[in-house]
Amino acid sequence: MNNRTKGFIYGAIAAASYGMNPLFTLPLYAAGMSVDSVLFYRYLLAAIVLAILMKIQHQSFAIKKSDIPPLLIMGFLFSFSSLFLFISYKHMDAGIASTILFVYPVMVAIIMGVFFKEKISGITVFSIMLALSGIGLLYQGDGEKLYPLSVSFLFCFLRSLTPYIS
Repeated sequence: MNNRTKGFIYGAIAAASYGMNPLFTLPLYAAGMSVDSVLFYRYLLAAIVLAILMKIQHQSFAIKKSDIPPLLIMGFLFSFSSLFLFISYKHMDAGIASTILFVYPVMVAIIMGVFFKEKISGITVFSIMLALSGIGLLYQGDGEKLYPLSVSFLFCFLRSLTPYIS
C-alpha cells in the first residue's frame, strides 16, 4: 500500500473517530462531569497511549530546546480548540457544532486556492462537495428546508472555483 493511500485511510479514520467526540462526551456531561474534567481525562488517556506506542516503537521522548516554544504555542492553541468545541456541545446541538468544526478544512482549501493560487485537485473539489452535501443533509434533518437561493449560491460559488482547479 502506498503512502498516499495510507494517508487517505488514516485521515478517514481520524475524521470518523474525531466525529464521535459527542458520542462519548454527551453522556459524561449528563453524568455530571465538567468540560474541563472530560478534556483532562481524554488527554491523559491519549498521552498514556502515545507513550506506550512510542516505547514500543523505540522512539525517543527527547525534544530539542528550539522545539519547545512552537510546541507550547501549538499545544495552547489546540487546547483552546478542544475546549471551545466541548463547551459548544453544552450550548448547541452537537451535530451542528461538529459540522461547524468540519467546515474548517473546506474553508482552508478554498482560501488556499483563491488567495494563494494553490492548485485544487479533483479529489479536493470532490471532498468539498461531499462536505457541503453533508452539511446540507444535516440542515434538512432538523425539519428545515433548504432554500433554492442558498443552493444556487452554493453552486455559483463552487463554479467560481473552476479557474483555480487544474
